[in-house]
Amino acid sequence: MTDTILRFIHISDTHISANPDYGRGSWQSPRSTREGAEALVRQLNNLPFEPDFILHTGDVAYDPDPSAYDVARDILGKLRYPVYYVAGNHDYPSELQRIMLNREELLPSFYYTFEINGVQFVCLDSNGPAEPPRGFVTEEQLTWLESICRADDSRPLIVAIHHHILPVGIPWLDDFMRTTNGEEVHRALFPARDRLRGVFFGHIHQNVDMYRDGILYASTLSSWVQFHAWPGQTETIADIDADPGFSLVTLTRDQTYIRRCRFRD
Repeated sequence: MTDTILRFIHISDTHISANPDYGRGSWQSPRSTREGAEALVRQLNNLPFEPDFILHTGDVAYDPDPSAYDVARDILGKLRYPVYYVAGNHDYPSELQRIMLNREELLPSFYYTFEINGVQFVCLDSNGPAEPPRGFVTEEQLTWLESICRADDSRPLIVAIHHHILPVGIPWLDDFMRTTNGEEVHRALFPARDRLRGVFFGHIHQNVDMYRDGILYASTLSSWVQFHAWPGQTETIADIDADPGFSLVTLTRDQTYIRRCRFRD
């Protein structure tokens, strides 16, 4: 694949807690959230290739507890590659910036853009005013996002967000978990569809790919526990047989490739 532009690893929903046993037994999980995150770090540090960076699409910690971010920094700080973070509904954006990123000047709403290898990345904060675990993207961000998507810009574009934007056809995910103004977000993205190479998200603890109006939406697994999403399902049900995992995303000049990876430690 000689025309590869970049490769990155997509991870999400580590849910790290200050309690080393948190998560073991919850949802019938055989591992604590800390054990899952530590196993993920070992897997990524032993990959047989060098990704350009790691994208974490939120729920770094389980609850907005500063001590949980100290633990998260100790664990995820061992990763050999740069990590870019998105805030999830369980995150405390100020502590995520202060402790994980060593920032002194904190963004009141944690959205930003960066460029790697000529690819533009936009990271959104979907923790606007909505009843958790639902998401919401503020009007300020939508205006900012639309200006990016309408710009005369030929760079490939990747967007990252925690909550899923579009319905996935599963009642508990769409009624209980989704971005409440997701259709507005999709409309803001639409002008950039010709250069938009994917919208990557977490939150739902499973691999889901959606394609609408020329835009790819793709989630990834948690390092802790996965959830079922059967047609008609109205409540949260853990998929206790599913292994944790991550995604390998490769961008070439004209393709986006996503490889789903699972692991057992």
